[in-house]
Amino acid sequence: MAETFNGTIVQARSKHIIHMLEDIRVSIMTRLTTRYTEMLQKDVFVCPRVQKKLDKEKSWAHKCKVYPSSPTVFQDSDWDDVSVDIGNKTCTCKMWELSGIPCKHVCALAGFMKRNSEEFAHESFLKEKYLKSYQFTIPPLPSEKYWPIVDYPIDPPPIKAMPGRPKNNRKRDPHEDPKRPGNLTKH
Repeated sequence: MAETFNGTIVQARSKHIIHMLEDIRVSIMTRLTTRYTEMLQKDVFVCPRVQKKLDKEKSWAHKCKVYPSSPTVFQDSDWDDVSVDIGNKTCTCKMWELSGIPCKHVCALAGFMKRNSEEFAHESFLKEKYLKSYQFTIPPLPSEKYWPIVDYPIDPPPIKAMPGRPKNNRKRDPHEDPKRPGNLTKH
């Protein structure tokens, strides 16, 4: 994430601090708005990036066979047998718990139950949560031309004397050799 952010502000970093911050504010302001409007226009249940991963898991799910054990617990066999508990949202492969995205076993189970795999994704990946995270905006600001003029002097911070004896630099003799300090030349 930091590399992506640094890549977007490459030109802004070489500017004066006020103009750099203004460029960063404008880029974040437009990013939030475009992300929100793009997601509003999409007719999806989960976020696009999660949907891409979920489609990959769905493509592998056709190899799995599902055997019901109870209404919420199932055995799923591919090249290895795993148990899937949809009540506790757990799978033996642990991919569903770790990422929140249904694994191929859960996708096969969703097909067996004639439900969508997207329903089993973690709630943070849903479209509503995505829109909720991008609902806040950054307000626009007027340019520097319209800023109020302030007549307060800007003084540097006071110099504080550090503890200890002050260092005295020795005055060098005009004939002293700079390559060999302490020795005089034959001049």
